[in-house]
Amino acid sequence: MLHLEVGLIFRLGALAMVISIFYTFLKQAGRDEYAYMTLLAGLAVALLWVIPVIIDLFRAVQSVFLLY
Repeated sequence: MLHLEVGLIFRLGALAMVISIFYTFLKQAGRDEYAYMTLLAGLAVALLWVIPVIIDLFRAVQSVFLLY
């Protein structure tokens, strides 16, 4: 399970680098709307990757405290 979180951290870092490159390129090209849409798309992808891990965390906490 630790391998999954480390892989997730590297994927999020790679996504952040790619999105920041696209954002900077589009911003300097004068395409501010596309730059913000790229930023929002990257945020949405990151949330889709992180939300299942957060759900697993809440399930683990629930099982520890036996809150059914």
